[in-house]
Amino acid sequence: MRRTVFMSEMSWIEYRERVATEGAVVLLPVGALEQHGPHLPLGTDAILATEMARRAAERLDGVVAPPLTYGYKSQPRTGGGNHFCGTTSLDGGTLAATVHDLIREFARHGARRIAVIDGHYENQMFLTEGIDLAIRDARAVGPAGLRVLKMRYCETIRPETLARIFPHGFPGLDLEHAGVLETALMLHLFPDRVDMGQVPNDPPAAPPPYDVYPTDTSWIPPTGVLSPAKTATAEIGRLMADECVELVVRSLEAAFPSSGALAPGRRAASAPAVATRPPHT
Repeated sequence: MRRTVFMSEMSWIEYRERVATEGAVVLLPVGALEQHGPHLPLGTDAILATEMARRAAERLDGVVAPPLTYGYKSQPRTGGGNHFCGTTSLDGGTLAATVHDLIREFARHGARRIAVIDGHYENQMFLTEGIDLAIRDARAVGPAGLRVLKMRYCETIRPETLARIFPHGFPGLDLEHAGVLETALMLHLFPDRVDMGQVPNDPPAAPPPYDVYPTDTSWIPPTGVLSPAKTATAEIGRLMADECVELVVRSLEAAFPSSGALAPGRRAASAPAVATRPPHT
């Protein structure tokens, strides 16, 4: 029987051995069910976060928990807004409570090193809240030694990488929803789920520098794509994927230097320097 990194494919005995005895890092991918234009699937955020977690776990002998595929409400200036058909969102308190519960359960299983790998920008503070509640509980009633890493899988993008991807100038991170970066990653990793014939020719969106509630959707492109993705290629996706996975691996090594889940012979690396903020997804 082949050795898998996916928790859902393990028997409970195998899972217990991996987390309680071997000290494996448990990676929880988090995404959203959110429109990504007419050319990408609704589950893009969770699909990509799970794949990055899988690749990192295979290098470090970690365990990938089933992804949390629902996220916080899409916001107009970062995800096109929550009004699109198919975008299915959680209230912030629900997301925070779910993350709290999952971390508590993983800790009950024996996991002491947990990594939350996020693929949806709007999730950030609610993931922080859930993690904070879990750590507070652990300090009060146990278990001792619980440590949680939270990161976006593309937490930093090197300036030289952006220059290669956008030779005529980077349009800005706020508009990179269903744009070149996500489309390229999907073309490289899951090309059968991308329809480049449906990529819209709309110009970049021009959002105001503020939010209005109830949400004003008049400036949002009807396709939901905030930045043109026509120049996305599988080669750009390969470049991005390699860099993102390396970032996740180095971050796990830095956060959990004594973890038994790190492959023998691997040297814990220092945390990568921040180059720029990640794309909004």
